[in-house]
Amino acid sequence: MNKKAKEIIIKTKKKIFGTNFGNNSSIFVGNGLDFSEIKEYNIGDDVKKINWKVTAKFQKPYINVFTEEKELNILAIFLVSGNIFFGSIKQKQDLMSEVLALVGYSAIKNSDNFSALFFSQKEEKLFLPTKNMKLLYPIIDYATSLNPLGKEVSFRKLNEFLIRLKQKHIIILIGDFYEDVDLSLVSARHEVYSVIVRDEFEENPRLDSHIFLKDPKTLKEKEFFLDKSVLNEYKRALSQKDKKLYEHFLKNDIAFCKIYTSEDPFFKLSNLFKA
Repeated sequence: MNKKAKEIIIKTKKKIFGTNFGNNSSIFVGNGLDFSEIKEYNIGDDVKKINWKVTAKFQKPYINVFTEEKELNILAIFLVSGNIFFGSIKQKQDLMSEVLALVGYSAIKNSDNFSALFFSQKEEKLFLPTKNMKLLYPIIDYATSLNPLGKEVSFRKLNEFLIRLKQKHIIILIGDFYEDVDLSLVSARHEVYSVIVRDEFEENPRLDSHIFLKDPKTLKEKEFFLDKSVLNEYKRALSQKDKKLYEHFLKNDIAFCKIYTSEDPFFKLSNLFKA
């Protein structure tokens, strides 16, 4: 296992086992309960479970009845693109690996099935479901050592892959989401979360000169003159693209958060999964 993976695993273990980040399945979904039925309220029932719409309709209290989930199937998808080989403070790839580790350790601590998929335009690597924490080591090792240059993500191909899942999953997508995104089919069947990983320099570049930039997907170099007007247009276009992305997430009931390479992912993830 490489040095970077070891550092991430040590840091993650301290956070997971030294706090309440992953102490129950509510971190991933609701209260860890499946909806079962609606019944009339009886004295002693939990008032927090009152279904106010049904209560208003029939003019007497009704509650939602839930059954405890046996276990959750957690699938973390690491989106492999040349874009993640970048960072002004640390690489996005490293931050994504930290997110992956936090999700993995939290899931297994809850005795849930955890699997990891590395995907670009095809399946790069699939780690099968496990409840064994030691099997997270090769997952994080792979995440930190893979070479993403020359690769890009196809959400169409990803949809085709995920359609094959027979059981309902909680799917956690980890990437920078610069591609055209369509998760409508996936979110109709599974509970989906998106963790957007970015570097602040990408959204607010501070350059004013002739520079040569290399496309991390195609590896082609091109000369640019980046004056203030060009940078403002770039920021405007990115803002519009992100607005469209957020609207897509909201329309399809996909919870999401954005984490920058300058930030610690722990608390943002905790808030995301408990929302």
